[in-house]
Amino acid sequence: MNDNSTLSSILVVDDDTAVSQLIHCILTDEQYKVETASSGREALTRDDLKSFDLFLLDINMPDMNGYELCSALKESYETRDTPVIFLTGNILPEDKVKGFDCGAIDYVTKPFNGSELIARVRNHLEVKHNRDYLKQMALTDGLTQLYNHSYIHERLMEEISNTKRHELNLSLIMFDLDNFKRINDTFGHKQGDKVLQKVSRSIKDIIREEDVAGRYGGEEFIVILPNTDHDSAFKVAEKIRMSVRDLKWDNSEMRITLSGGVSTLNKENLNEFIEKTDILLYKAKHAGKDKIITALPVMN
Repeated sequence: MNDNSTLSSILVVDDDTAVSQLIHCILTDEQYKVETASSGREALTRDDLKSFDLFLLDINMPDMNGYELCSALKESYETRDTPVIFLTGNILPEDKVKGFDCGAIDYVTKPFNGSELIARVRNHLEVKHNRDYLKQMALTDGLTQLYNHSYIHERLMEEISNTKRHELNLSLIMFDLDNFKRINDTFGHKQGDKVLQKVSRSIKDIIREEDVAGRYGGEEFIVILPNTDHDSAFKVAEKIRMSVRDLKWDNSEMRITLSGGVSTLNKENLNEFIEKTDILLYKAKHAGKDKIITALPVMN
């Protein structure tokens, strides 16, 4: 059994309750976490879809067939990289080609053999875990473990597109540590690295799971806040600012603060949105530091 199995979560979507229960028993015996849904519509209404590591989908379902469900999953940013295995009695080549074309990675034909099902699930999960690890390494900053500059740009483009398409709110915060060069010059670069790491942990502790925090460069940080209005974004920025200001350090002479800019998307493109927020950050630095400047007035 794969050591990763205890960390793996699988969603089985099949309108045949007996089949779902059988798969549930087989895979839970292998220490996988298994959830079930009886239709494609039911599956898509779940708010935890992004938590699954694998989808097992029946093809022939009444309200939404497996091909349609697979296509919907692959269109979503949160589930597009999650592997899909089809469960089907259809074994015609054209049916398999259709499944692969809409994003499936494998087929298990009914009636299925339990050992074959386990082997296919295990192999695809192992590939996914290895891919996720390599992807995480490529997307994160090695020192702070926040997302890196290139991923932040990619993700912000996705969020801007999604926000405009669904007419949602999207806010952005940019932070910069105050007088960081003085920290490095006075206490050394090793201490400076510890400051960056501790500040990064503070940011991650405050933001929501759906928010995206990154190290934008040097001592500059950025936080993407999907579906968040201007006032709410300001509250998050203030909470982070005060949290960093209140951090305790081994050296009593150290005092770390940060300045920030907050803006909410209007009609800007990626570069305009970042530039607008960066200008606000610049204003905060020149207004005395240790403060947040916003694009709009904020309600108390």
